[in-house]
Amino acid sequence: MPTPSDWIQRARQELASLRIPELREAGVLPKGDHFLPVVSYPPITMYPKVDGTALLAAETDPPPQRTAAYVHVPFCARGCSYCHWVKKINPSAADIDDYIDTVTAEMDLALARLGRSSIPVSTCLFGGGTPTLPSPAQLDRLITAFRQRFPLDDCRQFSFEAEPGNLLGPQGRERLRVLRDHGVSRISMGVQSFDDTVLERMQRTHTAQQAIQAIDAIHEAGIESVSIDLIYGYLGLSVEDWIRTMQTALASGADAWHLYRLRILRYGELQGEILDEHQADPTDSPDAERVWQQKILGQVMSEDNGYHQHFTRIFTPKRTHITEFMWDYCCELSDVVGTGPSAWSNYHRTFTLNWGSRMDTWRSDVRAGRMPVERGILRDLETEARRSFLLPLKNDRVVKRKFEARVGASVEQLFGPELDRLQSLGLLEQDERTVRLTPRGRFFADETMWQLTQRRWVPFPEIASPLAPE
Repeated sequence: MPTPSDWIQRARQELASLRIPELREAGVLPKGDHFLPVVSYPPITMYPKVDGTALLAAETDPPPQRTAAYVHVPFCARGCSYCHWVKKINPSAADIDDYIDTVTAEMDLALARLGRSSIPVSTCLFGGGTPTLPSPAQLDRLITAFRQRFPLDDCRQFSFEAEPGNLLGPQGRERLRVLRDHGVSRISMGVQSFDDTVLERMQRTHTAQQAIQAIDAIHEAGIESVSIDLIYGYLGLSVEDWIRTMQTALASGADAWHLYRLRILRYGELQGEILDEHQADPTDSPDAERVWQQKILGQVMSEDNGYHQHFTRIFTPKRTHITEFMWDYCCELSDVVGTGPSAWSNYHRTFTLNWGSRMDTWRSDVRAGRMPVERGILRDLETEARRSFLLPLKNDRVVKRKFEARVGASVEQLFGPELDRLQSLGLLEQDERTVRLTPRGRFFADETMWQLTQRRWVPFPEIASPLAPE
């Protein structure tokens, strides 16, 4: 069995093969080590405030296409220091009941706007926050209301985010029974680390042992798939610490894991406390070399043990354990009906983001019969074409035929010089059918995507491509 020293030596060899100084010299890797993941296009944090009614009215009727559903459950027992999302800490039972009433009313508003009594969905996700914080009875009421409006007959995957402590003990077993009985087939659990010292620093509410117990409990409940989230590059996290977390993950029984780099600057609705921690002691933040060592270790330790990267950042022995919701959104470019505070929706070329930090405004808008939209954008043709290229490319591949049918032009016509540049840097490869990231490009997938981003949507000027349009 390889020792930590063996793994570290392997990581150095793998990093050397990526020829990182060459990418720095080309401007692909920012000198200031700024990092922001490309999760959506354009970035959610850059959407302007809008009149939601006017924005939604500006969209012409699109042709019917597959639809996914997202429900945001904004409750947590405690605020994690790295979190950039809207949440209400320690809600009362009355708070949760009021939320269920309001989000159900929002579902009805969304259906009415589309002229539908119900919408069958291809995939769905309940995220948060902590969607498993409500009581079993409240979960049953929430999911029942959802399923009445969004039938699951053709749903490939019903996914639920969870926190380990909510799934243990008698109430945990009952929550899992409710989820299983409603057809939940995948649980995405926020573990983040298998090191109790790191978990305490993150302000998590569970221990490493409880996370392992929760993985067992999910399987025992008969739910098909459990994926766990793990964060590398955390403040004070050594390479040896990360190796131990990966070794525990490999022995945990999890079906998949999603490996995240720590995000210090916000990429969601709110700035997390992690920025204050970083600014108080910048030397505690791993430098880029240590972050990349941890990232490559997560990759090679997974691959060597049969966990393959079927979707960028997700490692699993079988593709069936990836997030089909994000596959539909990023690769199939599906419409998304999102409900709940800070939930996002995609309708043809319109992207909307609900009121989040002002939950009372979300509630009052819904109760007044208005779609609770705070920010959004109607994507112009250039932005839509780049979204249709970037999101599939980052997460899997671009199928040229599908791209041309969607935007009316070929990838060569729209992006020829940019593709040539990225191919010359060993970040892309293509054939007659597809455009794909190389292993080098996939390792630096987010940084490569910023090279294809319009300048107006680039958060840090130093990461823009010299060829990127305005």
